[in-house]
Amino acid sequence: QGLLNGQSGIGPITHFDTTDFGTKFAGLIKDFDATDYMAKKDTKKMDLFIQYGIAAGLQALDDSGLEITEQNADRVGVAVGSGIGGLSLIEENHEKLLNVGPRKLSPFHVPSTIINMISGHLSIMKGLRGPNISIVT
Repeated sequence: QGLLNGQSGIGPITHFDTTDFGTKFAGLIKDFDATDYMAKKDTKKMDLFIQYGIAAGLQALDDSGLEITEQNADRVGVAVGSGIGGLSLIEENHEKLLNVGPRKLSPFHVPSTIINMISGHLSIMKGLRGPNISIVT
């Protein structure tokens, strides 16, 4: 809506301290509430980029008007592409590993940081049984 109204989505970075960085601004998603798209307990098991991907996928499917039925579920799949994701959680867990050891790492570390979890979650949530692919560039 902001784009349609001529509003910029660029602003100061507020997700982390930018003191040591040359860039202080970015295109951040403001007022995002993942629980609009999934259960709160599920959000705790995934990095923010996965939550964004699931929300975008659900919005795209809704916008398409496509109804998923038993007759077409095998012919509807999910394809997701991303440059990279999960870095903040990887960094956080690396620090935890170094400071307190491996026993304090979450068993959800790997699944919460890999891109194919977006397409996997979308397929499960919507009953999509067609091709499922995630491309990382």
